[in-house]
Amino acid sequence: MHFWLLIALIALPVTHAGATRTDDTRAQTQNSRPNILLIVLDDFGYNDLGANGNPDTPTPNLNQLAAQGMRYTRHYAHSTCSIARTALMTGHFPSAHGIRPNHLGLSKGTPTIASALQHAGYHTEHIGKWHIATATLEQSPGQLGFDNWFGFLHNHELGGPAKKNMKYHKPRYENPWLRDNNSRLKQYQGHLTDLLTQRAINFINSEKTQGQPWFLNLWYYAPHTPVRAAAIYRERYPDTKEGNYHALIEQLDTNIGLLMDTLERSGEFMNTLVIVLSDNGGTNSSTDNNYPYYGKKNQFYEGSFRTPLLMRWPGHIAAHGVTDEIVSLYDIFPTIGAASGAELPPGLVGRNLLDDARPATPQIYWEYSDSNQFSYSILSPDGRWRYSAGTWIHPVLNDLKNNPNGDKNVLAEHPRIAENLHAKYLKLRKADRNVDFTYEPLNTRGGAVLRGDDLQRSPGYSGFTFAIAVTPAAKPATQPQFIAEQADRWSLRLDTRNALQLDILGQKVEFPDFPTDHCSDVVVSSHFAFTPFYSQDNWGVISLFVDGKFAGSKTVEKPRLQTWGYNNPTYIGFNSQGQAPFLGKLKRPVIWNERLVNDKDGALIGNGISEMPSRCPAE
Repeated sequence: MHFWLLIALIALPVTHAGATRTDDTRAQTQNSRPNILLIVLDDFGYNDLGANGNPDTPTPNLNQLAAQGMRYTRHYAHSTCSIARTALMTGHFPSAHGIRPNHLGLSKGTPTIASALQHAGYHTEHIGKWHIATATLEQSPGQLGFDNWFGFLHNHELGGPAKKNMKYHKPRYENPWLRDNNSRLKQYQGHLTDLLTQRAINFINSEKTQGQPWFLNLWYYAPHTPVRAAAIYRERYPDTKEGNYHALIEQLDTNIGLLMDTLERSGEFMNTLVIVLSDNGGTNSSTDNNYPYYGKKNQFYEGSFRTPLLMRWPGHIAAHGVTDEIVSLYDIFPTIGAASGAELPPGLVGRNLLDDARPATPQIYWEYSDSNQFSYSILSPDGRWRYSAGTWIHPVLNDLKNNPNGDKNVLAEHPRIAENLHAKYLKLRKADRNVDFTYEPLNTRGGAVLRGDDLQRSPGYSGFTFAIAVTPAAKPATQPQFIAEQADRWSLRLDTRNALQLDILGQKVEFPDFPTDHCSDVVVSSHFAFTPFYSQDNWGVISLFVDGKFAGSKTVEKPRLQTWGYNNPTYIGFNSQGQAPFLGKLKRPVIWNERLVNDKDGALIGNGISEMPSRCPAE
């Protein structure tokens, strides 16, 4: 499709989803709670949808679904899987959960779309890929609001159980290995796309007599690599990269058509809100997935984030709607909440797309950060300006009004706009790094117990910083005094030599001659990175700062992933047995979900040690 034709399509009359309800339909359905079918496609780019102007891609069923409701031509997802899925399910920036993009997953009890609907009386079901970070069974869908789930925690489970350490087989579509709830992996015969669809069809049919609204979270793997459709589809196309890709797209589209037919036959067609989106842009490895937009998956440009979004709810969303309003996957949670009547958690980024009077588009940003390397992009709320920068990105400013496909850098002409967007990015990301734990005081010296948000409150995966003000007692101690300890994870103590001793997962850092005559700011910071492939690629670093100055560090070579102990409380002023009390005074600690570094290394993303404010009283 030519670019001018795309612009013509976008210029068609705009119909907003929230403006399509009439008084009659509102009255008829005000007491009816719809079923929710949320379909997520994997690496499905803007140009993979025929309704977006590509006559060569085989998506007749998706095109029909688009015609039955609203098609959003300016929907923003993310640049890669796990961050997008975190944003979608929580309605928050992924960095607010420590996922930038790597982590063990979401802490148990994190509010999600599923938990909100579950509390509202919905039967909740997840089918397909999960991949909210490197989740284990403790971070599975069943721990985050789903009554049942069937699928795989991440791509590499599809190839079967790990042989040793963290090494997995390559992912596969044919005869995949899957989990039924928290069962062991089991091999199923057939093509993954067909297996997931059949499970979804069985769920819809089984719900007809239950008298309870349902939420089906169907996350396909297609058209993610390896591009391998079932033989019946491959035979219809040339044996080329594009031909094989289109075969997989057709199989995916056919399965979605089967789902829509099932809804119709079950009598739930009218009372089901159907939402279809993709988690990130396509890879451009088989075809031009994201045309006419520049960029691809894992990058930070327009084509990396801009993906299809379709919404259909008869009687509430008018047919043949097309809009170029700026929307994002952050809008899905509040929209589902409004449709279902579920209570929403505070601080959601997005807006209810069913509301005629919804507020303006919020400021949104995207990032990848592991304290050593980073990339980010931020979009102005009016959608005109995109600024991107980072370790692998030369600073780029796009003027999307005058250059919609985003392949021209106008930074030299508009440096102040870039500076302003960078400042807004820093403000947003800094607001997201504070970990909201519960604090239970135990004595007047600052002793306490910390609980909640377990994966962010604990070191050992991705970024972690713990800061506390420490004033030792005037008298020398005859035994070690614990400043903090979380059993099986970490501890910080002052020994009888006045040496500060830090131990994270058996890795030790010591700072001798800790000052005992005044309050000192002590900051513990670490980052652990793990790969699902080979343990020799794992790495970690632990740092200790005292009064804003570097006090010691330890580089951890090939650390092993330790998944136990996250749920243990953190004791302040005692060890985990309630013994070895700290005899001086401690202030309430602060925990951030990223590693802090020396100021000279942290200026660009604001993670220098001076960013942590002093906890000691002013002298």
